[in-house]
Amino acid sequence: MSNRDRQLNKRRFLGFLFLCSLIFFSWLTHLPLMANIATSQNTDISQQVEQGVKSYEAGDIGGAIETWQKALDTYKKAHNVQNAAIVSENLARAYRQLGDIKEAIAFFNEAITHYSAAKDLRQVGRMLTEVAQTYNNQGQVRKAISLLCSNKFDIKSDKKQPCEANSALQIALKNKDRHTEVAALGILGEALRLVGSYDLAIQYLEYAAKVEDSGYEILINNSLGNVHINLGQLWYIRSKSAEQTNGYKAGEFQQNALVNFNKSINYFNISLELARKQNNSLGQLQALLNTIQVGYRSHGLNIISNATIDSKIREAVSLIEQVPDSSTKVYAAIDLALLPSDFTITSAIAQCSKTGGLGKLSNTESIDILNKAITISKKIQNSRIESYTYGALGHFWECRGDEAQALKYTKQALIAADQKLAAKDGLYLWESQAGRILKKQNQEKESLEAYQRAFKTLEAIRSDIMTTTRDVQFDFRDVVQPLYRELAEFQLQQILQASVKSDISKSGVSDALETIDSLKLAELQNYFGSDCIINVLNPQRVDEIVDKNTAVLSSIIFDDKIALLLTLPPGGNQAGKMLTRWVQANNKILPKEELQNQIKAFQKSLILGQARPDGYDRTLASQLYDLIIHPFGKNLKAANIKTLVFVQDGFLRSIPMAALYDAQAQEYLIQQYAVGTTPSIRLTAPKSSERPLEQALILGLTKAAIIDKQEFQALDYAEKEIEAVKQVFPKSRFFLDTKFTPETLKTELGSKNIFPVVHIVSHAQFGTIPEDTFIVTGNNSKLTISELEAALSNLRSQANALELLVLTACQTALGDDRATLGLAGVALQVGVKSAVASLWSVQDKSTALLVEEFYRNLKKPGMTKVEALRQAQIKMIELTGEQSVFASPAFWSPFILIGNWV
Repeated sequence: MSNRDRQLNKRRFLGFLFLCSLIFFSWLTHLPLMANIATSQNTDISQQVEQGVKSYEAGDIGGAIETWQKALDTYKKAHNVQNAAIVSENLARAYRQLGDIKEAIAFFNEAITHYSAAKDLRQVGRMLTEVAQTYNNQGQVRKAISLLCSNKFDIKSDKKQPCEANSALQIALKNKDRHTEVAALGILGEALRLVGSYDLAIQYLEYAAKVEDSGYEILINNSLGNVHINLGQLWYIRSKSAEQTNGYKAGEFQQNALVNFNKSINYFNISLELARKQNNSLGQLQALLNTIQVGYRSHGLNIISNATIDSKIREAVSLIEQVPDSSTKVYAAIDLALLPSDFTITSAIAQCSKTGGLGKLSNTESIDILNKAITISKKIQNSRIESYTYGALGHFWECRGDEAQALKYTKQALIAADQKLAAKDGLYLWESQAGRILKKQNQEKESLEAYQRAFKTLEAIRSDIMTTTRDVQFDFRDVVQPLYRELAEFQLQQILQASVKSDISKSGVSDALETIDSLKLAELQNYFGSDCIINVLNPQRVDEIVDKNTAVLSSIIFDDKIALLLTLPPGGNQAGKMLTRWVQANNKILPKEELQNQIKAFQKSLILGQARPDGYDRTLASQLYDLIIHPFGKNLKAANIKTLVFVQDGFLRSIPMAALYDAQAQEYLIQQYAVGTTPSIRLTAPKSSERPLEQALILGLTKAAIIDKQEFQALDYAEKEIEAVKQVFPKSRFFLDTKFTPETLKTELGSKNIFPVVHIVSHAQFGTIPEDTFIVTGNNSKLTISELEAALSNLRSQANALELLVLTACQTALGDDRATLGLAGVALQVGVKSAVASLWSVQDKSTALLVEEFYRNLKKPGMTKVEALRQAQIKMIELTGEQSVFASPAFWSPFILIGNWV
């Protein structure tokens, strides 16, 4: 398989896995063409084409393709470009019907070539629109946008943009082809929705809606409804995140969610009424199912009552028989049959209810609908859809505890998925499903093999899933993430065999570490929606990366427990050892919830310790040390470890490990080891810099600010901190308050000055999603993570790469695992080798002391970044007199080093 084929196959997966999240149908639907075939030259060939049309309409797609291919060869030899174009168009639609997208696109492009030769520009525009729609449905939305308008289209803009002369939209406008123009606008709106450009999507869809009698009114309203569902869900997520930081803002966000969910309902109601007037059963089903989705996605806001949802479901069930057979009908049938009674289920194709509830339909109804869907998928000869229907039926039985039936249909899904290259994109789902079922049947060897096959498939397509569409990101935790955790848990259980051992198989732990690290990569790609982080992947294993005095401690959280994995460096009597343990208390595995509660209590204790001396409770630090560090203590000492690097999971990212306390030695962890952190070892290249640290770009805000109605207090000691940094870096350039703007940062970094260090003294907020992640700048403005990435993009070459980004007034949403993930990944996302940042806001007087000492240490010959921070934190611990209050870990421990620790 060529690299191009692999890339295309990866992208297909997106449309396959997430089609049931929102129902949307094709804008351009045409039957194979015959009427326009010129018959004067060769009646026999035109009869061949007609026979192909009859075969197609009879469901014999393969026969139609064979006949049309012969006709196309004849027309090409005769240089009959007009007829060759029409037959190529027919072949493209036939292959698309079969799910062979590679061939479909190839024949659409061939049709474009022939229509261009025939100077039929109107048809060229229509074919470009067809190709764009095909790409869009497969998740390749940026290719679709390029064909529809421009390859320079800025999806981050908030305004409509001019299209290139050879784009589908421009060709349609030039030829006054309103039909294609509206279709292209609609597809462009859908593409922008998928990449998260919701406001821009609405602009293009509303523009399309202004065209009277376009014939696309049902679809336009449906697409507008889909955009507002996504917006409603986004605001709902933001409201939940804001509840943990500023309650008043949470109310505003929730109101925005309500407004958008209600708008989506209104659009779907309009679409439903139009479809009823036109007796369009497919349009009616589309509107009903999308309205039902609003009910599920907005559950908890009381927008749609359960009775209304049930009524819509009954109407959809009675209507589906009237819908003509098609792939769209199959997907809609699966959506309907798997509707859960548990509203917490976000992906019915991959989750079973944990509350014991089953489906909204009776078992008999669901089975009947799914069996009919299988019949349709066979009839239309689409192995990809056939695989999906069998897999859905297998999942139906899995959720009802019938493993034999579940495995039977899952195996059929795997067979169907393997029939053609074009159908292999379903393998991840069904191999993972088979792994779960086999595990329940105690077939551990077969189960592990199925999980490993699923893992291999998912790894090959992970980048596309995580970065192609924002709509996909909503389902990450419930659809994609579980495979990594289930496989890692299986691997560790096999290694430990339900007991705790000190020495274990190195290869077994290596496999588990690879799985865990792949999960970390997937989480980062999901959070940032970007491929940037994978451009710096380190191919080496953990034990090949660390030096002789560095160990790596990784964690992974499962449903009921937590695992710790320690990798020791090569050399010495502990050479290359890999050890793993479940987190335990009193020789029993500690339930996840208990450790999570201890972590939360410790975090609150550290934060409270800033306000009053008795707020910090060292007992909690000691308990966590005993749970996390003590089990490996002898191994760490025997290996003469000086630096301990953490790769943390979930809620474990929310506390500074440096503050854990060894009660027996009466030392903090930072007094025993230099402590670093990285979101992924494979994204870290621990290499010391040969560049002298002589100059820094310093940006600061001393005044209070209001951003999006949220108040940020003045940083009273910001000027003192800046002066301290200037003392260490006398050649620095600095910009305060109104002079600190996003434009200033971009200009300075784009100048001839080379800044190995960028130091920012301002509030930096990290939220559940990148939209809530920003740095406060002067004039009540903010610098978003995207703007920071863009400003630093020119510094990614080895010659002038930024060594260190320092953010000294960060704030992560308490208890929000995704917020701490954003903080952990910020250095990688913006292309910085290392970052020093605070987990939460710290009294800035103590920050100035810590920062000055850190930089002085860092400028010493041979000093690593992690050791420079360690020595600065130890000096804080040793403070006496009036400054002794800052010896508490409440003041020094929130500062963590992220990324390259050398």
